Parts: sequence; structure tokens; C-alpha cells
Amino acid sequence: MIGAVTCFWNRTTNNFHLPCGMIGMSLLHVAAITGLPINFPDCTPDIQSKRHYNVVLTNSYSDFIAHNMGAEGAKITDNEHVAFLFYWLNAVFFCSRSVQMSKLYLPLATLLHEGKALNLAKFLLGHIFKELGQFVCDLRDNKIISTGGPLWLLQLWLNVVFENFMTKSESGNTDKQYIDGFRLSEFKPNFPDTKSEEDKFWAIFSLFHTCKDFDNDQLNFTHFFRRNGCPAWLERLLFPDTNEENELANRS
Repeated sequence: MIGAVTCFWNRTTNNFHLPCGMIGMSLLHVAAITGLPINFPDCTPDIQSKRHYNVVLTNSYSDFIAHNMGAEGAKITDNEHVAFLFYWLNAVFFCSRSVQMSKLYLPLATLLHEGKALNLAKFLLGHIFKELGQFVCDLRDNKIISTGGPLWLLQLWLNVVFENFMTKSESGNTDKQYIDGFRLSEFKPNFPDTKSEEDKFWAIFSLFHTCKDFDNDQLNFTHFFRRNGCPAWLERLLFPDTNEENELANRS
């Protein structure tokens, strides 16, 4: 699915260019899917940690865990917590394509450990744009594409766009009050008349290539901009009732 839509990606605008116009992910989508706040301060070089933490940097993930994990049953130290956050940012959140731990995320891990409120949503969205731009370059230069980065978020967004072609779980385990990502992660592609991955590729490509109207019966571009289409906390912000509108007006 990601490979098919990448054919429409434009690095200049960071959007997919379709016949109907430009579409793409926004901070609102990140907030709805992940629950990450989008009004926190940006992570800038002038934000410094209070102290230095002793984190052992190694060449592999397994060695990193072995060198930084404390003894079982022992109290978690500040160093161990920073190491855990550093690992989480590399392996889970940003999904670094490198087999080594990226030192880029160590300052961010220390700030998170110290309780700094940072705009991770903007950071995450920027990484997706960067990865898609690299995809386009690799396709143009006929290079082998090495997948990496937080493409899990892009996949969840595409699950919304192609929701009409998804088989949905009926487990009911989603807590809609907070984030939509749990529900979207259980979607399974189900494009009619497709027997192979190549068939699915061309089905997805065709849906984008022939889309001449934002408001159509096949692709869902405005899911999070409708009532009952986003988590409850975000819905209250986008569609406040009369009392909430008055409260927001008084605050501003």
C-alpha cells in the first residue's frame, strides 16, 4: 500500500498530488491516531538537559540492552530509564532504519526523562516526510528501497483513507476516548478482484490515479474532520457544544 501511494508523493509540498488536488497527513491526523499533544513546545537545540546521564552506546541493539539493563528486581535508576527511552525512540517510535542506535535521539531521551513537554507529534510527522522523500529519490534513481522510519503511522493513516476496502475487527478492544490507532491497526486490506500483491498495488494506484473529487464514495479523506470520526477528546475540541464554545471563548 505504501509503495503504491509513494508514486504520488511530492517532496516540495510534502503531499500526495492527485487529480483532485493535494492530500497528506497533518498534525491533526497524528493527534487523532496517536494521542500525542500538538500544542507542546518544539524540541530546539537551546533546550538542554539538567545533567549528564551515563548511557553506554554500542553497535547493536542487543548489546545496548545488555550493557544498560539493571539487575532484575533492582530499583530503576535514572541512567537505566534514559537508556530505555533512548531504545524506545530508536526501535519503536522512529523505527530507525539503521542496525545501530542513532545518537540523534539521546538528547531527546534525556529531556523526556526529566519530564519536559515536547512536541513529539511534529517531530514524528517530519520524520515521515523525510522517509517519503528518500523513497522518491530511491525510486527515481532505480535504487533498492530500504524501508525505515515511522511508516507505521503512515500505514494507519492509509487505513483510514482506504477504510472502504478494509476488513475490520469486531473485537471491540479500542478505547475511542483516547486514540484511534488501536482500531486502525486491526484493519486488513481487502481489495476486490486482487489475488496477488501486484494486483493490490495496481488497485491502490488506480484509486489514487483516478481520484478527481475529494468527496467521493471510495476514498475517505475527511474522516477526522467529521463528528463521530475522531477520538472523543479531539471531537470536543473540533465540535464543541454551546457550553464548551462559551468556555473556549472566555479562555481566549
